[in-house]
Amino acid sequence: MKSNNEELENIKWGGFLNEFLWICCGVNRKVLRQCPTDYAKYAGMGGTILFTALMACLSGSYALYTVFESKATAIAFGIFWGALIFNLDRFIVNTMYSDGKVTISWREFTSGLPRIIMAIFLGIVISTPLEMKIFEDRIDSQLVKDNIMRTNATRQEVTKGNTSLIQRRDKLESEHKAIEQRLAVANEELKKEGEGSALSGKAGHGLIYKDKERNLSAIEKELQTWETTHAVELKEIREQIAINTDKANRDIEKGNEEKGFCVRYEAFSHLKSESTELSIVSLVIMLLFIIIETAPTFFKMMIASGPYDDMLRAEMYRVRVLADKQISDLNDDINTEVTISTERNRHKLEAEMKANEDLMSKIALAQSEILNVAIDEWRKNELKKVEENPSAYIQSNVPDNEEGVTINA
Repeated sequence: MKSNNEELENIKWGGFLNEFLWICCGVNRKVLRQCPTDYAKYAGMGGTILFTALMACLSGSYALYTVFESKATAIAFGIFWGALIFNLDRFIVNTMYSDGKVTISWREFTSGLPRIIMAIFLGIVISTPLEMKIFEDRIDSQLVKDNIMRTNATRQEVTKGNTSLIQRRDKLESEHKAIEQRLAVANEELKKEGEGSALSGKAGHGLIYKDKERNLSAIEKELQTWETTHAVELKEIREQIAINTDKANRDIEKGNEEKGFCVRYEAFSHLKSESTELSIVSLVIMLLFIIIETAPTFFKMMIASGPYDDMLRAEMYRVRVLADKQISDLNDDINTEVTISTERNRHKLEAEMKANEDLMSKIALAQSEILNVAIDEWRKNELKKVEENPSAYIQSNVPDNEEGVTINA
């Protein structure tokens, strides 16, 4: 076994490009170096993963640049996004099930379906910003059209909202203008009458002059009354119309300045809805990126087993056997420790039981000695009572008959 391993470790380096692409692919380079026939296979898979990540990097950078217009932020996010896609593709390829045949079996397809769906989604996400970059000129033109349409719609909406205000303003202004015109005519007539150039032909302040003077005063009073009643209203109406117009102009200016990702994507959607040819081209580009993104997944399903796969399985089996052996050795060690611990506990229990037996024997012996001493003392006391008064002792302790009647002395 040792000699075989030494033979497998003869090739130490597979070339810089191969080594780099193998890292991208995530293979076991130590094993793959010993399989020259599989070099190109896994280098190609690694290259696909690498270039997909590079396209994701460009796509993410462009998408973020359209939002923040900051090159540093866009570059940083692009690197992060590319690394994320690179890691996902690498993970997908290395966790795919493959039966080692050039055909895709049902088990391979069902097990790889979640990864295929993920790859399709990634292809769409990557392709969308790049499509927008490809059609940038058309999108800019569409943005101008959309801004014009938005401006016209906003102005129409403002005009519609100000219609009642404008009508009221025009009415009040016409009333005010009519009164001012009448006042000017009355002033002119009064002046002519005073100079004698009127129809009467008489200069001075006669009856006609006074009549025209009263008419002028009435018109002035009417103008004063109108201004008292409607001047504030007319001012407020004019201010409100100006406010609405200024707000609309600000909204229009703000809308024209918006050139972020969402606005550009909306314009791109309008372009595709208006042009069938552009929609087809966009779809083809999206499908191209989806194919590129899903290529490693299907390639993994369709790849036939080669020397690398056989050696990798052998290496995996060797590692599994070693792991099983270590587990078995660990179980043996644990069982030995358990046996030793059990035996130790058994000896301890036996020692404790023997100690308990000795203790119980000593207790029984002590109790026996105590009882013997007590009986001797009781016997002495009873003999003493008999010697002192035999009759009383007999009366108190000997029954007279079967019924237990004591015999009196």
